[in-house]
Amino acid sequence: MFANVTRSRLLPMSLPFRYFGAAVVLYVLAWAALLAGARDVAAFPGGLGLPFAALHLATLGVLAMTAVGATLQLLPVATRQAVGSIAAAKLVWWLLVPGVALFSAGAAAYAPRVMAPGGALVLAALALYAWLLARNLYGARGMRVVVVHGWAALAALAGLAATGLALVARYEHGLDLDEAAFRAAHLVLATYGFMGLLALGLSQFLLPMFAVARPPSPRAAYAALGTAVAALLLALGAYFAAATLAGLAAAAIHIVSMERSLRARLRPALEPAFVLVRVSWACLIASLVFAAAIEFGWAPPRAGVAFVVLLVPGWLLTFVFAVLRRIVPFLASVHAGPGAPLASALSPQGPLAAPRVLQLAALCALLVAVLLDAHWLAQAAAAAGLAGALAFGGFFVGVLLRLRDARAAAPA
Repeated sequence: MFANVTRSRLLPMSLPFRYFGAAVVLYVLAWAALLAGARDVAAFPGGLGLPFAALHLATLGVLAMTAVGATLQLLPVATRQAVGSIAAAKLVWWLLVPGVALFSAGAAAYAPRVMAPGGALVLAALALYAWLLARNLYGARGMRVVVVHGWAALAALAGLAATGLALVARYEHGLDLDEAAFRAAHLVLATYGFMGLLALGLSQFLLPMFAVARPPSPRAAYAALGTAVAALLLALGAYFAAATLAGLAAAAIHIVSMERSLRARLRPALEPAFVLVRVSWACLIASLVFAAAIEFGWAPPRAGVAFVVLLVPGWLLTFVFAVLRRIVPFLASVHAGPGAPLASALSPQGPLAAPRVLQLAALCALLVAVLLDAHWLAQAAAAAGLAGALAFGGFFVGVLLRLRDARAAAPA
């Protein structure tokens, strides 16, 4: 796919990689914040504090940062429509990075007055990104399935920004609103909505491309998307039982269609990154099962926190980690120009096993720690996650160093 991309749709390498680099740094900070507040994780009632800061470093920092960087580079390829403004794409980064830093620092320090300017910067960044995304989708000339997912994710992003702004106003100015309902809507729109719909859409061509397989049937993709949107609307209307059932149906349709596509691949064996993809799918299903159990009153103690663990580090962070492991060396190879080494030659294999094992160990230990209310196990889980994030940072730097050496060795 990328071999035939015109240079007008291939962004400067520094643009997507600044987002991926920031995501790696914020990934480290998210686990560090969770380690510092590990004693409060299992019984976290909501509100500000270190667990809240860690959650938003993961969502606004890692997930949103990766989503912006990936879509700015990948959607122009899928839609055959160039990014509207390189300067605007750079400005999003300059707004988003300090915004996330201020917002998270204010949350950790119980300082809403620090959170407010951070939230304003994040909101401005997301608004500018939404304009770039809408402009690209409006002029799209290819991959209709991905485009429709993009429009649905854009609508969820608007709702996410609105509910987030209302909650910041609640913390700083005491705005009278149903805080629990707005928090639930904000979480649903951020995870299952914006990030979830983007993950479903980009999976339609990214995973088959990496496996050398045909994309799933458009009929199955539209069925999964329609059911997922229905689940979101039901959740926003507080019909949670029906929403979880619809969400389970959407997840099942998506996973079955993707597995059929992967089984018909030309590549003889899937890479270890696909193990993480399947783990993320399992966590998606488990998060919806926990949500249903909570709604029907069958959930164990602290199931609400366990639900968030399955949803954010389980489904979304594991999926993003798997995609970054493949897309970083792949894009580095593409940006290296003619005669560039293959992505496998730019990918240091040694550091990859450690972050993968540590990510899965941290996820399992954190889930058990929450369910058992074991503070020491939560600290061990966060320490493992932090070590895995640092190891993945070493992988990211290793790709950049190999690319630098390859460019230096290339003929003029």
